[in-house]
Formats: sequence, structure tokens, C-alpha cells
Amino acid sequence: MLDAAPTTMEIVMFRNFFNALIIARSASVSKQVMDYMSDSQLKDLGYDRSTFVAAQTAIVVAELAAKDEATQNSVPVNANLVGAL
Repeated sequence: MLDAAPTTMEIVMFRNFFNALIIARSASVSKQVMDYMSDSQLKDLGYDRSTFVAAQTAIVVAELAAKDEATQNSVPVNANLVGAL
């Protein structure tokens, strides 16, 4: 049994692995959804069969990047020190 806390590098590696799983699943689901949509439905949404999966995957990648950036920019605040300066 390991008692050591995960290092920052391990956390980043896990986050990257987890994000890759999310992106891959998003692409797979987009392909499945596209199978049930007609060309006219895709056109109404502004896509065609060659761009739908890539566009949906790009949206997920952008959301994950925004979430990661927000997480990296947040700083823990000690409530006991707020207003001390």
C-alpha cells in the first residue's frame, strides 16, 4: 500500500489521460449521433458529414482547456488571513 501523496506530475499525467478518454468518447458518441441524423439535419446545424465529428470534438477540447485554465488560475485562500494586510 502506498502512503505517499501523488506528485504534481502524477496529477497532471492523470488529468491528461482522463481528458484523452473524454475526448475519445466524445468523438465516438458524435459518430453514433451522426448515424441517426440526415444530411439536411446536419446542414441545418451548419455541419456536414466530414466536419461534424471534428467540430464536436473541438468543442469538448475547448471546454476541457477552459476548465483546466480556470483550475490552474485559482489560488487557495486561507480564511484566517483574509484582510490581514
